Amino acid sequence: MSTRSMIALKAGRALVATAVLVGMTAAAQARCASPSDQEAFDVGALKSELSVLAVACSNEEDYNHFVERDRSELVRSDGVVNAWFKKTYGRAAQPRYDSYITLLANEQGLKGQHEGSDFCPRQKPIFAEAAIVPVPQLAQFAAVKDLLPKDMACVIETGAEGSGRSTPARRESHPTATHKKK
Repeated sequence: MSTRSMIALKAGRALVATAVLVGMTAAAQARCASPSDQEAFDVGALKSELSVLAVACSNEEDYNHFVERDRSELVRSDGVVNAWFKKTYGRAAQPRYDSYITLLANEQGLKGQHEGSDFCPRQKPIFAEAAIVPVPQLAQFAAVKDLLPKDMACVIETGAEGSGRSTPARRESHPTATHKKK
């Protein structure tokens, strides 16, 4: 590849990266008590989404590249999510965390079942987008993608019946469901 072609390619990537980052706003609704917790849950949802896509669309190479490039941010965010589960559930944290991760992947996998043969072509561009987002802005990118199902995140209970404590919202049919006192 010529020097001129390489420069054009890099300029094109920079332009796409700028467009992706400009498009990143506070579009995703915060559901966690702290911005750090929210960012960690969003990054975890992005990692899960890409993992589901890698398996469903035979895209393991792109997923592995994502994990290698963003390893430090993925480990950091996973640590924050684990700490949140420990703080919220104490000794029951590990099974709750494991259940949450499984539910998240299952929810994301359902999209593939609903979209059928359109799923991989529609979702594959997220790998290219994630690859050009600077690592420090991965959480912001993940938030805008809004990959965290509305009923699966840390939320703040409000009102007289709520404790004010962060609890994960779950479907009532799930064994880790949290129920507000009536």
